[in-house]
Amino acid sequence: MEKAYLYHRVPENMVGTHLFPLNSMRESHPDIFSLHVEKYKGREQNMEDVIPTLKCKWNDVIHFSPINPIEIKQALVDAGFVWNIMSFYQIDPYVLDPEKTTIYLYNHKNIDDDLDIKYFSNYNPNEIVCIQKLPERTKKYYKETYKKNEKTLVNAWVPHILYKGSIDVSNLPIITV
Repeated sequence: MEKAYLYHRVPENMVGTHLFPLNSMRESHPDIFSLHVEKYKGREQNMEDVIPTLKCKWNDVIHFSPINPIEIKQALVDAGFVWNIMSFYQIDPYVLDPEKTTIYLYNHKNIDDDLDIKYFSNYNPNEIVCIQKLPERTKKYYKETYKKNEKTLVNAWVPHILYKGSIDVSNLPIITV
């Protein structure tokens, strides 16, 4: 079995050698904060959502995906999208402190459902292999949004690994897809 990793897109405007949660950059890097807040246009309420297992807001954590970006790229291309080359940090799941980490299962019915505690799971790096496959529901969603020419949330129904802390990326492998 292939080793499981977590992935985070390398920010185009990366400053320094650490990834930080978005909200922590509001004061220290307001220009970067403003740029990344644009991702939430039309769904600003998500920024106020509280993660019940970590007792913090959605943007008080770093978001990681357990899905290899190669698989996501293939599903998007299969749906009809044009893929722009991107780079991703490849993170060993064992470097995250389980006490500061939770898994957002993203297994609810509607994309905009509230963040109920039942949609979260304790973080165990040994179990990442169980969630490293792109859900069929996500592939179907890609195809539907492409056909309707709608904005597509790339990580819809993809489990999120949420980490309440910062991470040094200076020695992490980077994969370009």
